[in-house]
Amino acid sequence: AMNQNKTPLTLPEQLAICQQVARLVRSQLPLPGELARSANQTSGAGRAARSVDEQLTAGKSLTDALAGESSRDSRVLAACIEVGEQCGCLAQTLEAWTEYHLACRRYARNLRGALLYPVLLLIVMLCSIGFVVWRLIPEYRLTYALFDAQLPSWLNALVTIRERMGWLLVGLMLASVVPLLLWSSRRSSFDRWGQPRERAARAQTHALATKLLHIGVGAGVPLSQLIPCSVQASGGARSASDQALTSLQQQQPIPQLCRESSLLMASLHGGLISAKEAAEHLGEIVRFLRQQADDSAASAARWLPMLVALVVGGLTLLTYVCLIYLPWILLLQKIATPV
Repeated sequence: AMNQNKTPLTLPEQLAICQQVARLVRSQLPLPGELARSANQTSGAGRAARSVDEQLTAGKSLTDALAGESSRDSRVLAACIEVGEQCGCLAQTLEAWTEYHLACRRYARNLRGALLYPVLLLIVMLCSIGFVVWRLIPEYRLTYALFDAQLPSWLNALVTIRERMGWLLVGLMLASVVPLLLWSSRRSSFDRWGQPRERAARAQTHALATKLLHIGVGAGVPLSQLIPCSVQASGGARSASDQALTSLQQQQPIPQLCRESSLLMASLHGGLISAKEAAEHLGEIVRFLRQQADDSAASAARWLPMLVALVVGGLTLLTYVCLIYLPWILLLQKIATPV
């Protein structure tokens, strides 16, 4: 018997299953039974595929079996499945959804690789400052004691800093990574329309929604069914579907879609262009948005490490000036001053 409470599928499991479903659909094989037989029997994705197969055999829809959760990612996947089933192009819509997530993974992997140098630079900074402060401040103290038994306030402050050097290094590390943490927080957040704030992810989201429009318009799916799915695929809530249709009827932009796609849908709805022309233009927009996403991700992989490196360099310079060079100048002035 099938368990009533199924563990939610993880994103890697959904990706693996969607790829397998797309292959089975292209081969014109039935999903129930074939999905479990074609899965790797030992891997986690294989176990998830068998679970989905059991649910399909029991009469559940593919949407409920694969995207039954209420999360944003599940809503996007559900929209892709719905459009695919409406127009008989399930393999294409699932491949579009898979390509979207694989692209986002590639961007994150490239960004992590680009941040390797700033991380190494941060480690070198902490080690060098820690070593210099630990070795040099006692020398200041000993040298100053040869001329004056009373230690100045700045030297007492440096001694206190040396005694709490761990806090100094932690503070420098936090100050170095604050820009990265702020950017990462913005990257993972969404605006009020459900769109990612990060440019590359936003462009890929628009590309996915436009791809569904491209497939649906080409297959003749009515806009009243297609627009709500595309809005949901771009991250919009289900409640935004009615508002999207109202905006379309009033010739107003749909916030969840890019401007070009929204304008094309309004033109198609108003009879200004044919469905064939709209589908061709939508295909061009998809390619443009994906290229824009790639360019934005490449730009982020260049400027973000540079920003972290500049912050680390600035903190290093400031620390050396305040803890090493200025005290040394004050010490030289004391040596040169006649008693």
